[in-house]
Amino acid sequence: MKKKLLALSLALALTLTACGNSGGGEKKSGESQGESSSQPAENIPEKELTITYATDLANMDYVTTAKETDHRINANLVDGLLENSPTGKLVPSIAESWKPNDDKTVWTFKIRPDVQWVTHTGETYDTVKAEDFVTGVRHGAEFNSEAVWLLQGVLKGYDEYLASDFSDEAWDKVGVKAVDDSTLEFTLEQPTPYFDSMTTYSVLYPINKAFLESSGDGCKLGAPNKDKCDFGAAKMDSILYNGAYILTENTAKSQRVMTKNTAYWDANNVHVSKITEVYDDGSDNYSGIKGFENGVYSQAALNPGWADYDAYAKKYEGKTHYTPPNGTAFGVVFNFDRQTFNETNYATDETLRKNTHDAILNENFRKALRAAYDVVADFSVDNPVDLAKASQRNINNAPDVGTLSDGTIYPQLVTDAYNEATGEKRDLNDGMTPFFSKEEAMKFIEAAKEEGVVFPVHLDMLVIETSDRLVKKAQSMKKSIEENTEGNIIVELVMRSEDTVVNIAYKESDPKAMDYDISTFTGWSPDYNDPKSFVDIYSPITGYYMMATGLGNVEKDKDGKEIIINEDLKKQLGFMDYEKLYRDADKVTDDMDARYKAFAKADAFLIEKCLYIPTGMKARGDVVSKYVPFTRAYASYGLADSKYKGLQISDEIITTEEYDKAYEEWQKNFGK
Repeated sequence: MKKKLLALSLALALTLTACGNSGGGEKKSGESQGESSSQPAENIPEKELTITYATDLANMDYVTTAKETDHRINANLVDGLLENSPTGKLVPSIAESWKPNDDKTVWTFKIRPDVQWVTHTGETYDTVKAEDFVTGVRHGAEFNSEAVWLLQGVLKGYDEYLASDFSDEAWDKVGVKAVDDSTLEFTLEQPTPYFDSMTTYSVLYPINKAFLESSGDGCKLGAPNKDKCDFGAAKMDSILYNGAYILTENTAKSQRVMTKNTAYWDANNVHVSKITEVYDDGSDNYSGIKGFENGVYSQAALNPGWADYDAYAKKYEGKTHYTPPNGTAFGVVFNFDRQTFNETNYATDETLRKNTHDAILNENFRKALRAAYDVVADFSVDNPVDLAKASQRNINNAPDVGTLSDGTIYPQLVTDAYNEATGEKRDLNDGMTPFFSKEEAMKFIEAAKEEGVVFPVHLDMLVIETSDRLVKKAQSMKKSIEENTEGNIIVELVMRSEDTVVNIAYKESDPKAMDYDISTFTGWSPDYNDPKSFVDIYSPITGYYMMATGLGNVEKDKDGKEIIINEDLKKQLGFMDYEKLYRDADKVTDDMDARYKAFAKADAFLIEKCLYIPTGMKARGDVVSKYVPFTRAYASYGLADSKYKGLQISDEIITTEEYDKAYEEWQKNFGK
């Protein structure tokens, strides 16, 4: 989230880390036929896998959720039109071939004839048809999918349908139709060369209409009512399955189990017959390695924070490797218009509350916070220092979604745009530390004082009190910011239960309910292979992150006209200027190099104004593992990171040498 999907930073026992990697190279769109995500491997014994999880499955309506905590299950239960190979190539899934017209405004997909819908007991229900994808798009629109923005401005007539009465007549104007049972056609608002990569995300996944409408009166197409629709409730029988697995157990804060779907169309490429996820609240830093050494888990991370870390490092010398980079970006989100103060350490004092609000609106204050925050020290709480440094991400985007034809990677484009706009010389590429400086932090403090900011400024930040890892990371963040601002910025660690923090900082969608000043709990991964997937999330009109910032998107007035919520405040902060850069970039469709450079200007502006502070990738680690490297699907976008299809598990620990050799080979074949 990727989203796409919102990723939750606490989910981290590294027993669940993917075997993908990031790599350069532009993934091309076009016609493809007859390939699978991986070629069937001979004589691979099926294994069972046990991993941990930290947040319960909340929504199995896969076309409406945008949360990684839902996707990590749902992505294995239902397949879409296309998927990715282990080397990142876009390949057929339920669509056996696809082709755009010359200007890429019409895309046609041919549906393979042998894909079955089955129930949670494995009983055949129906064959997957082109019409199921039409149903999926319509249901997502009518139930206001969290990913609805992904299709806005892309699918012809979609915006109009969202504002319609949801009648059949209104739906007939939307640019998706089943030409026949095996032919699906999308008509788009403008040329969209990356549209095929969008089909790897679940908002474009299929739903069987008969099953949907049998799930409650409110599920009927054209007459949506969430209170009377059970489709996608967090229980095994609420959906049909056409994916590699069936959910066969789901007990909150305990255990959930996915079992191989024997009727799956590509069953030969599913080598793990059963996946058991057990709940871990993060209170025991040793739970992963204990489980690994007891034969329960197939992968675990070594933690430099352990008192006996050196002994473990020696024990597994030559048998560990770093989990690879990924496309997710985490960071510090500002609440620019906090309305709720139930969870606070300081805000019962009205003067302090006003000071904090005024400070967050001040650009120099935000830059002081950024300069004071020692990200490497934070990341070193549970990673070796070199990995902590390498895991830094300094832009709000994935590194491989906008590579120029000459090989220049997207973070370099943002670096160039930032330096040109500011006259500074900073390196915003991954692994760099471009802003950390006590000297600069204090200069920004003085500048903020001259502009009327009253110090000290207190900032509430929610922390899950049961997670040893997250508490230590928050303490590290607090320490560096307070020391490097000489006490002018005080980070208040608001210790709360997991449920309280997750509900406020992750699940909540009402901007007025965001009960914090800063948050580190939301991350994003790209939904498709284009910089737009990230840039949109901070759009003041359609952006998903406008909820987390307390600003909101748009609302309708009494006459039904859409108005921008907090428009004056968004103008003051610079979000409306960001919106113009974004929309201008999205108009460029005939020159991908020009498109990527235009989007880089929007990304650079976000950093220039410090409207968000990117800090790093999804958590990485130094792991001991039995996962056979690079056997499951890889892509920095879509849902590849959540899928277990293709994964192979060895009887023995993968050595460092074996992993390095596989990594080198993977890099040679990336995109092929």
